[in-house]
Formats: sequence, C-alpha cells, structure tokens
Amino acid sequence: MPILVPEIVFGFSLLKSVTIGMGLPVYPSLIIGHALLVLPYSVRVVGASLASFDFSVEEAAISLGCPPLKTFFTVVLPNIRAGVIAAFILAFITSINDVSISVFLTGPGISTLPIQILAHMEQFFDPTIASVSVLLMLVTVGVMAIVEMTLGLTFLTK
Repeated sequence: MPILVPEIVFGFSLLKSVTIGMGLPVYPSLIIGHALLVLPYSVRVVGASLASFDFSVEEAAISLGCPPLKTFFTVVLPNIRAGVIAAFILAFITSINDVSISVFLTGPGISTLPIQILAHMEQFFDPTIASVSVLLMLVTVGVMAIVEMTLGLTFLTK
C-alpha cells in the first residue's frame, strides 16, 4: 500500500488526521507517521520469516510447561532473528530517507536529517551534502557488514 499512495498525499493525510485532528505534538506525530510508513514493509519481511518457522517447536515448548511469553522470547524470536533484523534495517533505511512525511509532520525547532539536508541544499551550493551522503553510505555498508558477520552468513567471510 505505501507504494500505491504517493508519499506527499500520505504525509498530508497524516498532518490532517494525526497532528491537527488528534492534536498530537510533533514528536509523537513523527513517530506515528514513520511507523505507519515502515509497518507494511516490516510485516512482509517478518511474515516471510515466520512462514518458514516450524510452529511444532513452539507447541512442544508450551506443552512442556514453558509460559507463552518465555516461549516467544526463547524459542520463536531466536528462530526468526534474521527476519526481524532485516525488517529493522529496511525500516530504518526507509525512515531515514523519507523527506515528504517529515516535511509535513515537523514543527518549529524540530528537524530530521533529510530536512536539514534539503534546507542546506536550498541555501548553499557546496560539497557538504555530497560528503554527508558518502558518510551515510559508509554507515550503511558498515551496518550491513556487521549484520552479515553477526548472522553467520558467508558473504563477507570468504
């Protein structure tokens, strides 16, 4: 659904319904807006991870007397860890790159990184934005390398 609805329309509707309609301050509005933006992506990734999970292991843990909450944290979550981490990374990258929702939901004195980059680009013509972009790419590559090594994948270890 987020791909079908333009982000400008989504940002404006969030402004109208969350900030103005509910009267929420800027920070909760930003959190709700970005959560609603990344929720479908996260659900798809974690859902794909749950599709390959064998639920008989969870049923066995519960039948042996393990409480449901402890079963979730000791049996289910370790088995879908890769999907949860992938969903977090996808959500983080999507959220940090989003300008249109942040433009509509920020207020005076509150700014996100994409809005700061946009404002700097509108006022100055210097290579600062290019250097920030390179730093963001290096951070992304570093996070991906750490995730690859942590999850035990052999992409970077060969």
